[in-house]
Amino acid sequence: MDSRFREHSSIIVDGPSRAPARSYFRAVGMTDDDLAKPLVGIANTWIEIMPCNSHLRQLAEKVKEGVRAAGGTPMEFNTVAISDGESMGTEGMKTSLVSREVIADSIELVGRGYMFDAMIALAGCDKTIPGTADGFNATQSSEPGALWRIDTAGAIPGNDFLKGGRRRRQ
Repeated sequence: MDSRFREHSSIIVDGPSRAPARSYFRAVGMTDDDLAKPLVGIANTWIEIMPCNSHLRQLAEKVKEGVRAAGGTPMEFNTVAISDGESMGTEGMKTSLVSREVIADSIELVGRGYMFDAMIALAGCDKTIPGTADGFNATQSSEPGALWRIDTAGAIPGNDFLKGGRRRRQ
């Protein structure tokens, strides 16, 4: 694999001083071959209690297959998701809008912490989609003093309502 595609992950996994980090990756089943490929973070807003995000686990498996087929190593992680539709009219409604910032912050933190070479986000509702986009914006900072810039990011909206198959038949 061309080392240009491992600009960030090489810092965290390559060389003798990074043996402890590699041991943690190996503890979750990664091999030397996995770590020699670009590491692709997959931020998933899956949660089984929201209809617009409940299917994202299945979608994540397909995305990971695609990352592997393209020569990368997928690393999936979760963020939070709050449905304002379900929490509407309750104290829980106050958490819905805030969840966008938590989603963005968690994507930025995990992306920077694991130094992914690329990131993909799976989102499916009016809070998780902007939250994932904001998380990418934070990791793509090109301002002086920024820790790093990720050059490849993508979001995959996966809203079940777009499929149309869940409507009740008359």
